[in-house]
Amino acid sequence: MSQQRSEMIRLDLPAQYAYLHLLSETIAALLRQAGANDELLVYNVQLAAHEVCTNIIQHAYRHRSHSDNRISIALTFHHQPPRIEIELHDTGESFTPELASHPHLSEAQIHGYGLFLIRHLMDHVGYIAHPDGNCWRLVKRLT
Repeated sequence: MSQQRSEMIRLDLPAQYAYLHLLSETIAALLRQAGANDELLVYNVQLAAHEVCTNIIQHAYRHRSHSDNRISIALTFHHQPPRIEIELHDTGESFTPELASHPHLSEAQIHGYGLFLIRHLMDHVGYIAHPDGNCWRLVKRLT
C-alpha cells in the first residue's frame, strides 16, 4: 500500500447511461487498490454514484441536447481515515434537495427512491448548486 495521503482518479464522461459502466469499474478498481475486498461495500458505493448520475441525466439535463452534456467526476481514496470521496459536477439545471419528495416505503412506487437510497448508502451526501452547474459530494468510510 502506498504511503500517499490520497489517490485521485478523474473522469469526464458523456451524460449517457452507456458510459456509467466506466464509473462502476473505476470505483471497483480504486476500492480494491485500497484494500477494500467487501463486495457489498463496493456495490453500494457504485449504486449511490449511479443514482446520482441517473438523476443528473434524467433531471439536470432533461431540457438539453445529449451531445454537450457531461459529468465530471473526481474519485479520491483518502488513507487516513480510510474513505472514498466522489465529487460529481454537471452544468445542468439545479434543484432543491429539501423539496424532493420522500418515498412512501409502505407503498409500491416506480420512482422517488434515488435520493433516499443515496443518503442511506453513503456516510455523507452533499449537494451545492453553483451559477455554472451543480456539485455532488459523496463520502463512504471504509472502516
